[in-house]
Amino acid sequence: MLEKNLFFSILFDYYGSLLKKNQAIIIDLYYNQDFSLGEIAEQLNMSRAGIYDTLKRAEKNLTEYEEKLCLHSKITSYYEAAENIIKTLERIDYCKYKEEIDYIKNETDKILNEG
Repeated sequence: MLEKNLFFSILFDYYGSLLKKNQAIIIDLYYNQDFSLGEIAEQLNMSRAGIYDTLKRAEKNLTEYEEKLCLHSKITSYYEAAENIIKTLERIDYCKYKEEIDYIKNETDKILNEG
C-alpha cells in the first residue's frame, strides 16, 4: 500500500469534492500542504481535537468512497496493464512488426499520459 500521506492525497484528488467543505480544507492542509494539526487548528480557529476528529472522519469517508467506486485501484490496474503491454512489445521482433509495434506503443502511451 502507498504511504499513508500519498494515499490520502490521491484519494482527495479523486473524491475531495464529495467531502464537506471543512473536511476538504483540513485534508488539503494536512496531506497536501503538510500543516500540523496545531497549525490547522490555529488557522481555522478550531481546537486541535476538533481538527483531529474531522480529519479522521474525512479519511474514513475517502476510504469508503474508494471501496465503493474503486477509481484509484482501477486506474492503477490500467497503468500496470499498459506497462505490461509495453514490456511485451519490447520482446517482439521490431524489424518484422515495426508499424504494429509503433502503433500499439503510441496508443499505450496515450493511456499512461492521460492519468
